Amino acid sequence: MNLVHHIPAHDNWLSYEQVMELALYNERDGYYSANISDIGFRGDFSTSASMGDLLARRIVSHWRESCDTFARRLPIIEIGGGNGTMALSIARALGFFGRLRARYYMVERSAELRKLQALAGGNFVRTFPDMESALKHAGGRAFIFCNELPDAFPARQFIHSGGEWKELGLSVVNGRITELARPCPHLPTSCVWEQWATEGQVVEVHESYRKWYTLWQPLWKAGTFVTIDYGDTNDRIYYRKPRGSLRGYKSHILLDKEQFTSMAGHCDITADVNFSDLLRLAQNYPEDAVSLISQRDYLLPLTDMSSPCQRHLVDEVGAGSHFHVLIQQRFDI
Repeated sequence: MNLVHHIPAHDNWLSYEQVMELALYNERDGYYSANISDIGFRGDFSTSASMGDLLARRIVSHWRESCDTFARRLPIIEIGGGNGTMALSIARALGFFGRLRARYYMVERSAELRKLQALAGGNFVRTFPDMESALKHAGGRAFIFCNELPDAFPARQFIHSGGEWKELGLSVVNGRITELARPCPHLPTSCVWEQWATEGQVVEVHESYRKWYTLWQPLWKAGTFVTIDYGDTNDRIYYRKPRGSLRGYKSHILLDKEQFTSMAGHCDITADVNFSDLLRLAQNYPEDAVSLISQRDYLLPLTDMSSPCQRHLVDEVGAGSHFHVLIQQRFDI
């Protein structure tokens, strides 16, 4: 995908949110829509699901706890299941009879990935293009989880310059793509504005995630929603990151803005998740029980410390603390 052909058609300026939308989800040329090859060792990036069965076993354990809490066998909804690795691990963790009794739905925007998920999961999974249709089939009550989902949503990026926040984007100048900051009269809802207004600081806001989340929440009547991702709370997310966290990955190699811009459509693009924003979103539903813990605390009860992969996932100075788990419980409304 050559962004030089897209930018002039948008008043010669594309926000990074628009860049990510094009580069990741364009139906013909987007990374997730058309060009992703695999996830894990042979792919461009790895997830906890591709590093063993620990996370899958913990999800199954949590699902069983939720079924006991709600006194019903809740359907499982996985959002953004990639190539289906997690679904296969969960199927193994459930066992033969557990698979027969479980209803497992996968929600995936990418038609290409839905094909992979259907092939991987076989009769165990049923795929849906959106949360609305999955929740309808679940009757509104479900155990919902996602692993590394919010970070894949297009993020807007801002810089504090000259005493105000400006939005960063890409423009074409003399035939070359150049980063350009524009005044932003209406800032999106986020707690970043409360703490990070220092000259030159760059921040990201996942406004597209907020819109998506708000859209389907009224359809969810009861159950548990588990969100696992990398990032941090507002007071720490940009510690020693004055240029923000927007970046790309190709074959497990970290890409800066110039690199992922030139490789748009052929690499992953991501930004750290501000869990304070996600907490506030969940707390908009005051009747729900909401908690935030580290991935280490979430996985430790089932961790075999003799396994290098499992030790990595709970490492206090690595994935165990950089990944967080937001748990939202809703009782019948």
